[in-house]
Amino acid sequence: MKAPEHLDLLIDKYLSGAATDEEKNQLLAWYDSQDHHEVEWPSAGPNEEQDVYGRLLAKIDAGTSAEVVLPRRGLIGWYKIIAAALIFIVASVGGYLYLNHQGIEHTEALSFKNDIAPASSKTILKLANGKELQLEDANGEELRQLGQGQIRKTEDGQLIYDLSAAKRITATEAVYNSIVTPKGIQYQVVLSDGTKVWLNAASSLRFPNYFNGKERLVETTGEVYFEVAKDHRHPFIVRTARQTIEVLGTHFNVNAYGDEGLLKTTLLEGSVKISVTGGIAEKILKPGEQAQISNSGSIKITRPDLEESMAWKNNLFQFNNTSIEQVMLQVKRWYDIDLVYEGAKPNLLFTGVIPKNNNISILLKVLESTGGIKFGIEGKKVIIQSSPIKNQTDMRDR
Repeated sequence: MKAPEHLDLLIDKYLSGAATDEEKNQLLAWYDSQDHHEVEWPSAGPNEEQDVYGRLLAKIDAGTSAEVVLPRRGLIGWYKIIAAALIFIVASVGGYLYLNHQGIEHTEALSFKNDIAPASSKTILKLANGKELQLEDANGEELRQLGQGQIRKTEDGQLIYDLSAAKRITATEAVYNSIVTPKGIQYQVVLSDGTKVWLNAASSLRFPNYFNGKERLVETTGEVYFEVAKDHRHPFIVRTARQTIEVLGTHFNVNAYGDEGLLKTTLLEGSVKISVTGGIAEKILKPGEQAQISNSGSIKITRPDLEESMAWKNNLFQFNNTSIEQVMLQVKRWYDIDLVYEGAKPNLLFTGVIPKNNNISILLKVLESTGGIKFGIEGKKVIIQSSPIKNQTDMRDR
């Protein structure tokens, strides 16, 4: 039986309990057809994890994630192993690297003495008067005491500025607040006009408690996704340090991380106009297009992989011929680590998908399995080297 489309995401949804009945039946039907595979799934658990992990990696073809076998039992215990196996890797020289050709026989060599979980700092709401509030810990009474109309937090942690309450605020009372996400944390907020906003890690959104002018203006840093409420009389304006985006009602993603080089705006629905700050360059995007602004101020229009662009919002790392430098920038922001390259940077490109809720070792083990790269961990520092390394055990345990 042919593997279902987007098998990796389907498995992730199945394991997390988010799959529909139809998706479950589709996945299990495919699994039942894989009787030619002999991957063992012991019930013991943690002590045998590394052995199963190694055998699983040895059976995965870089270009066909369909080689992953989904066990019916012990799903929770094997979640991280399967998630790691879903990433497949492409080398910049020599075409596809097949993991089953790497000769992974000694799986104990894939272990790390140290490990790092996703960062866990608190999201901060910075008020116009200088006060700060940790949103994960804030309760309803603290939000009501802000005196900015009705602000509430849903059970899943989303912050909502109530529109009906905001309409009762006079124009002179509107003030700007800021939400700042630390590394390793994402956050959602609903603005007073109904616009929904998702903030990626290490990002910020500056916004009014109530839109009361001719336009709806917000400012961002980092990466932010918008689902803008339609209001043709009041254009929605997004400003970053290097561009201005004007919309009426649309869905789009803005990546304005300072260390990324290019500033990227990706349009999923509607229409937006991109203007370079301090320049004359201006473009109108169509759905499926991405505007890339270089340091020189020029705008290039491309058609990106939309799933890759939006993977962060779905709590995934997703790469498509992505360089090691770009991969590790994402890893750095999520795990709040420092990066150290020893020697020449590995000349590798990576393609694949892996959930972001794993410890860093899961991701590093998969990247190492290419044979072209090795990692070491010292506290909150990750050391990166090209293979081969004479003393691999020392490198991992640093």
